[in-house]
Amino acid sequence: MEEQLSFDVSGEPSAKPEFLTIADAPQRVRCCERTIRRAIDSGALRAGRIRAVDGKRGGFRIRPSDLETWMYGDGP
Repeated sequence: MEEQLSFDVSGEPSAKPEFLTIADAPQRVRCCERTIRRAIDSGALRAGRIRAVDGKRGGFRIRPSDLETWMYGDGP
């Protein structure tokens, strides 16, 4: 079952949230795009699916915090 990403929309407007594409993510963590795709497919890396609109392809978006958690872990 796929889990949806949640967004904080309460309070005053904040800076525009940052999301990474599959092409952006490997540049941040110095790996290849295929590694990112495999991590998403296996469920190890959380990513939100963007639906195609007006003939565009759609794709995945990754929160930087999820990328860091996948790369470095969240425990000692």
